Amino acid sequence: MFAEEASEPRDRPEAAGWRSVAIAIHSLRQLPTPTLLTIAFADGPHPLWIDFSTLQYFWELPLAEMPPEPGALTVYSQPIESGEPPYPWVEWRPADPLLWQIGRFAFGTERAPWMRPGERYALQRWPNLTETPHSPEEIRMAATLTNGFLTAEEIGLLSGSDTPNAQRVLNALSLMGAVRTTDSAAPAPAGSALPAAVAESPAAPTESGGFLQRLRGRINGGR
Repeated sequence: MFAEEASEPRDRPEAAGWRSVAIAIHSLRQLPTPTLLTIAFADGPHPLWIDFSTLQYFWELPLAEMPPEPGALTVYSQPIESGEPPYPWVEWRPADPLLWQIGRFAFGTERAPWMRPGERYALQRWPNLTETPHSPEEIRMAATLTNGFLTAEEIGLLSGSDTPNAQRVLNALSLMGAVRTTDSAAPAPAGSALPAAVAESPAAPTESGGFLQRLRGRINGGR
């Protein structure tokens, strides 16, 4: 439930649309305080709630119907009790699919503002995309990140895509907390292995020698 000091929500004026929501989400994930983020839509019947103590969300709108442009909205946060969703009568869902969609829409093919130019990323855990739309190309790019630390350009080259689309996928995975950088390199947590169908795909190279050879060839202009 709500913490005692949560009588007044804290307004978070940011840029417009999903961009403002993504920036708020990334900022709140860095804080140790259990927090509820509320996104109220001017044209929507019900707000979107994200519980950062359990990483769950509630929204009446199915994610398949989520608009790329949400229109006017208000974003605010308030502290809550850890591990206790503030509205126990609603059906809370894992936040991964929602964060994937927000991350894809928020910045287009531009780099998210918290990501640095030239920074390399590796997959820290396999994202839960079972409840949200995604393409085979996006799965290939996510799978490519299991080979080591890569830039958006390298991901695009290795997956047969391009840098803008790779950046869009990186934005989403970063917002989900599914990737790590070279600055925060650590062993991947348990349960982060690729699904069997992806691991067996020829589009997801798994041998480091072949991966490095392919990367050098692509960067040098070979195909």
